Amino acid sequence: MKSVLIVIVMLINSGSQDLYIIEEPRFETTRQCTQFVMLYNKLIIAKAQSEYPDRKLADILCLPEEQIDQLFKQI
Repeated sequence: MKSVLIVIVMLINSGSQDLYIIEEPRFETTRQCTQFVMLYNKLIIAKAQSEYPDRKLADILCLPEEQIDQLFKQI
């Protein structure tokens, strides 16, 4: 079964990007993940900011697990 995960792109003070991956819950489709993010976006943002208070949130993505490795190579 393929899993879709929530990936939060965080900005580092140097201008580069870092990824914060939320591994639970996992979703079967991108649509399920997107609906969850839309419903709980404030909680997701608060969680990311509490984990990394010195970084700014740039984006929230829903990606299939196999695409996350490709994303790491890009940043």
